[in-house]
Amino acid sequence: MVHASLPYDEEVFLWTPEGGFGFYEIGDIVENERSARAVAFDPQTLAVRTHQVTDYIENPTKRIYRVTLESGREVLVTKDHNLFTLDEQGGVTRIPSEEAEGTAVMVPKQLPQSPSERRSIDVLDYVEPTETTIYASDGVGSVDDTGIPSGSRRHYEENNSAPLDAVPRLALPDELEVAFKQSDTRLPRSIPLTRSFGWMLGFYIAEGSARRKQIQVANTDQAYLERFARFFERYDASSSWQEDERITRLTVCSALWSKVIRELAGSGDEKNVPEQAFEWPRPVLEGLLEGLLDGDGCRREERDTLYTANPALANRVMYLTARLGKLGSVYSREREQHIPMSDVDWEGEMWAVDVSGERHKRGQYVPVPSALLRDLRERADMRMADAADAMGYSSKSSISNVENEEYETVKRETLRRFSETYAEAGVDTTRLDQILDGDVRFERVESVEETDRVEPTYDLEVQPNGRTIENFLGGRGGVFLSNTAGLCDPGYEGQITLELSNLGTAPVALTPGMRISQLTFTELKTPADRPYGAERGSKYQGQSGPQASKIQGDREFGGEQ
Repeated sequence: MVHASLPYDEEVFLWTPEGGFGFYEIGDIVENERSARAVAFDPQTLAVRTHQVTDYIENPTKRIYRVTLESGREVLVTKDHNLFTLDEQGGVTRIPSEEAEGTAVMVPKQLPQSPSERRSIDVLDYVEPTETTIYASDGVGSVDDTGIPSGSRRHYEENNSAPLDAVPRLALPDELEVAFKQSDTRLPRSIPLTRSFGWMLGFYIAEGSARRKQIQVANTDQAYLERFARFFERYDASSSWQEDERITRLTVCSALWSKVIRELAGSGDEKNVPEQAFEWPRPVLEGLLEGLLDGDGCRREERDTLYTANPALANRVMYLTARLGKLGSVYSREREQHIPMSDVDWEGEMWAVDVSGERHKRGQYVPVPSALLRDLRERADMRMADAADAMGYSSKSSISNVENEEYETVKRETLRRFSETYAEAGVDTTRLDQILDGDVRFERVESVEETDRVEPTYDLEVQPNGRTIENFLGGRGGVFLSNTAGLCDPGYEGQITLELSNLGTAPVALTPGMRISQLTFTELKTPADRPYGAERGSKYQGQSGPQASKIQGDREFGGEQ
């Protein structure tokens, strides 16, 4: 039985029809039953995709624990919440959080492309209609001029323009220009999302500030500031420079651009990677990460490091590295430093996000699938000595140490030797290749600590069309979390169908009398507000005997429930 639960405010990374990819409190998703797709891995292939959330579960009040991985990833869960690792057959298996310390568990190696990827941003999404004028050479369409002063109507007509709040949004043409009232500065409605746009935004987040009518960045490297200025020059935004002995400041004068950027990425200490950035094409995200590192990072041969006092930014950058297929790790420490841009001394908690390539040692270890390796060798009709010789090892102990689990984890490059050798012998190595080339990697759990929080817990079910996906992504930096079994809601009457699934690759024998499940009863102190039954259109009320899933009757799958 799976008992996986998170506190209300723990973030999960989901895709929703109205917002695309974003970070959501699980309690809000559950209580409002918001339609969503979870970022999850397929246990059969280890491919990470989005999968429909199929149920929303409120669980009893429980003690909350903090699970921390070696990379600094962190998630708040109940102690019996399950994480994922591999069994000896290379199949996916669950391990309760309270037993997970020291175990290598699954995290994303690569986040999927959005189902609703965007190629541009619409400036109208970031301005107030009452403050904005729109211009269109072929006319702006039907205008409701009841709120326009009579003296201004002729001015708007002569300029092929109208107040934004006087034209229905859906009636607006795509090809138009946008400006603030009483301003001559215009932007096209659609701003293309390019790598240079991503770099500009990343550099602003790391190094900039914005007021109502201007954007300012400062740096000791003149080339970065010139690159920042060139982006705005193509939109005819004016700029000014100020140099002193320590640093150069660039000010871009544009109220409209300032508004767009503040709405996208925030301002002050709250600047962050926009949630909608995970809807953008990969080259834009590569530029975004580059701009962040150029603005407030340190580049080394093996890894780059971003520094920030904003833990929320550190979290988003961890997800950004996973979206780009890079390795990320995050940590914090108390620091004192001088900030040249504002010429002040700062003291507080500084976060660092290390970004490195695929070959960094942290991403190179995998739980040993010992039985799978023995099976592949036997199917290749090889002795340990034969396998060692074929792989270029001097002794069969190199094979026996792995097969007999002398180590808890093994390097990917070692498993690659096994795979290539056995494949050359004509053996199907599909599962081993999925472990090596799938969209997941493994990190060791550093600690599981009890917190002082005791509160209601929440969970999501991810079983699209009855498939046993049963996981979703959440927590700081992103950890794959097991979803719980569904509950029998208060008011249910009928026989319960027990569903069993084997996520491993080896068969599991069930014998008569074997204990295979448990039932837990929670007593209600008051009647249920929304009891299971006809008023809720409940599908399974009064069922008799084993019943297959009826999820296809739900509205999102074309049904009426």
